[in-house]
Amino acid sequence: MFKPLAQSIAHAATRSKRRGCIVVVLAAILLPAPTAMAGLEAAGAFLPLRFEAAELEVDGRSLHDVRLAVSEAGEFSFESGQLRGTDGGILLDPLVLEGRIDDLRLGDDGLEALGLARYEELDAGWSLDSGEDSVTVCLQPEARPLGAFLARKNLSAMTGWIREGRVDACVRYEQPPGGEDALDLELNLGEVSFDSPDGRFAAEALALDIEGRLLFDEPLALDIRGTVRGGEILLDNFYSNFTTAPLEFVLSPEFDDHGLARAAIELMDDGALQVSARLKPDKGEQAWRIDVDRLHLGFPGAYRRYLEPIAAAWTLDGLQVTGTVDWQGSLAAGEIESGDLEISDLSVVDTARNRFALTGLNTSLRPGDYSRDSKLGWQGLLLGRINLGAGEALLDSEPGAFALLEPLGLDVLGGRLELGRLRYALPGSPSASAGRSRFELEASLSDIDMEQLTAAFDWPRFSGRLSGEIPGVRFENGVLDVDGEIAVHVFDGAITVRELAAERVFGVLPSLSADIELNDLDLEQVTDTFEFGRIGGRIDGHVSDLRMLDWSPVSFDAWAGTPERQGKSSEISRQAVNHLTSIGGGGATAALTGPLMRMFNNFSYKRLGLGCRLANNVCVIRGLEDDGQGVLILEGAGIPKITVRAFNRSIDWPQMVANLGAISSGESVTIGEPQ
Repeated sequence: MFKPLAQSIAHAATRSKRRGCIVVVLAAILLPAPTAMAGLEAAGAFLPLRFEAAELEVDGRSLHDVRLAVSEAGEFSFESGQLRGTDGGILLDPLVLEGRIDDLRLGDDGLEALGLARYEELDAGWSLDSGEDSVTVCLQPEARPLGAFLARKNLSAMTGWIREGRVDACVRYEQPPGGEDALDLELNLGEVSFDSPDGRFAAEALALDIEGRLLFDEPLALDIRGTVRGGEILLDNFYSNFTTAPLEFVLSPEFDDHGLARAAIELMDDGALQVSARLKPDKGEQAWRIDVDRLHLGFPGAYRRYLEPIAAAWTLDGLQVTGTVDWQGSLAAGEIESGDLEISDLSVVDTARNRFALTGLNTSLRPGDYSRDSKLGWQGLLLGRINLGAGEALLDSEPGAFALLEPLGLDVLGGRLELGRLRYALPGSPSASAGRSRFELEASLSDIDMEQLTAAFDWPRFSGRLSGEIPGVRFENGVLDVDGEIAVHVFDGAITVRELAAERVFGVLPSLSADIELNDLDLEQVTDTFEFGRIGGRIDGHVSDLRMLDWSPVSFDAWAGTPERQGKSSEISRQAVNHLTSIGGGGATAALTGPLMRMFNNFSYKRLGLGCRLANNVCVIRGLEDDGQGVLILEGAGIPKITVRAFNRSIDWPQMVANLGAISSGESVTIGEPQ
């Protein structure tokens, strides 16, 4: 056996300088880290062999300081210096590998061998099958953690995240007659589990199969195909479970003398997701250009497997989504250059929280193509309990953005909603990158039936019509800002909202801030609405520095009172006097229960004023005047003359809200006693 083996080695060295180097290069690729080993037992008798070369070269790539030794016991050691590329750059660091040969067979078909190797304290079984046109090397780690298999010098600390997993690998080198050399890789990862210290990245029982082929052509070409066939993975806000829906992928990079020249990517997930894209360096390799031939999302699969975990950050999880979305276009340096969008029969229904429902959405967008009308139509649109019905809009779209081509009018709650301007830009679009707001809106409301509106929001019912203007709305970085003022005409007066801003509107703990002005409201309509008791006259007021968290007030400075222009007295009912007394924490100076007072159901008052400064769940009361003992809330007029003062200046805000609710339901409430 030994003589034919020696002859075979000598013949291989003289016949194929390339093949001898490729076998060594394969070992360097598989085990690229220095190591030490001792104590292996001999498996039999072998011909001692020692081989040294200052340099082995193949296709311009050179491996330096190569040393190979095999002992009679079958123990071997392999050392090499750096592997350098065609440009002299370092491809692999020096390598030291030791192990043993358990079996070696040489026949007419070639050379077969198997044994054990060790590096970085990792044992791995290996096998070698060398024929006329191919060399196959396979590795089988011996029940070692995946983290130990990946551990090597200067590798990222992420390998320490791995808790368990197994890996199988096989590499095959082929040199077909008349064809290009090829290198095939099979890699199987199973039961992979890892988690990062901060909990943002994790996997459980992840299974991954990869096949790759490298062609030693000019230029080099690599084709990688794989399947994520099981397990769960969490990448920050992205989560997916591949147990019932495997994800297939294809990656085909191409190289030139400067490195990666271009790459093609495909993703496939059983109708839920399909991506076909091409990438190449752009603008001096400082950025990438991505041409997407097709991005297909099929619902509900795409939502459940890929979008829902991300949407959950805006409390948009638990939606019922059907339909399809298709997009093709190009991105350069992170900006959208072009893109055609097709949406077919898309329905999005918030079945979990009943906030909105959109059904039958169809659209065809051709950004920048002004010879073609881009349309958006829907069969149904429901916001809370407000039904906006079906509609259709013409869109003027540009790459990465769309806007209304003409104003859109919708019938709503017995009135009209006019969208004078509506524009939205996708992240990474040219206009968004130029600093322009991603969301812009101008709208107006006219003649809205307040009874229908209050019923839709489950507010206290009141009649009247509502009209208002929304001059401009911007949405950027999760913050919604309203430009200018929102004017609402209601209660025969006007309510003006300024400095309106909101954050996390669909997220956790939404917040809102605003300044509100009340101007010349009909107080009788207001009090009738909230069943407070009838109070005649007009009222002005404000709510300054309003701050709300989760749609509940946490701070403000509010005032409502009789305007100075109201010169004559107005009437107030006995019920309203009692409720004012309860809110203020005191009583009327004249006893309403006296024999004379029982004869009157209505009284006259000259002026009314009540303020509240809210902070830390405490409402500090103020009124028209302060005499040191209490603040004046109501100044009477005529006979009998009544006066209402507040003696309890600090009131628990949650209790005050509960009392106002009790007032609306007709219950009697008393807060505090005169000092």
